[in-house]
Amino acid sequence: MLRRLWAGILAVTSLTGGMAVLGSTAAEAQPAAVSDTLLPGQKLMALQSIKSKSGVFTLTMQRSGVVTLLQRGDKQPLWQTETYRPGAVLVMGQDGMLRIIWGRTQLLAIGAASAGAKLVLPNTGLLATYNTRGKAVWNRHMVIGTLTPGVILNAPSVGPGREVILYSVSHAYTVQMLDSGSLVLLKNGKTVLWTTGKSGLPKGWAVMRADGTLSTYNVSNDETWQYDTRRPGTVAQVRDDGSFLLINGKTVVKKFH
Repeated sequence: MLRRLWAGILAVTSLTGGMAVLGSTAAEAQPAAVSDTLLPGQKLMALQSIKSKSGVFTLTMQRSGVVTLLQRGDKQPLWQTETYRPGAVLVMGQDGMLRIIWGRTQLLAIGAASAGAKLVLPNTGLLATYNTRGKAVWNRHMVIGTLTPGVILNAPSVGPGREVILYSVSHAYTVQMLDSGSLVLLKNGKTVLWTTGKSGLPKGWAVMRADGTLSTYNVSNDETWQYDTRRPGTVAQVRDDGSFLLINGKTVVKKFH
């Protein structure tokens, strides 16, 4: 599949677009408890899992380095990362961010910054992080603020419960794939501020590739639209002022809106 082709050459980039040294986060991480929860500092290594209390849903760090959320009896993951690095580790950071670490490099960071937050897999299957007051600050349908290389935005028609949307921190602005095949920037979920246009095929998905290209794909995994920055490590960002940007380090390389 096309996803594996580019995922196999996934660059190891941090949120700022460069190499990220783990430092104390992984060094101090403790083995995961056998439960539905990953506490701050705990980690999942290859073939380790957390499960919903019902046993229906399982979050597993695969040998390949990909984290998968599976429902019993369903072979297609409800949610997964595109971090194909055998030996990678999933860490619940002390700052509330989920990170996938390979050696001393950060492959992926996702979630919402909230010190002391924990990851919980409830019986509903809605994987989420909860702050110290018990409020959900991130769930698997959300990417907050920044779309880093390897994170996929899924249209609703990709499958029940598999939609993923990029949100501004305030949640007022979203970037999402529609069933029409369009990637759109919306205000309050209704007003279209920017769009790539229709591809004509459903089940679309979008990704910020490691080579610096923002791309959309159709159900056949054919690329339907792209913007190539030619700068590896570029990230996409939607801000609270409605800006949708491609950023490399501290440089804005493209402003869509």
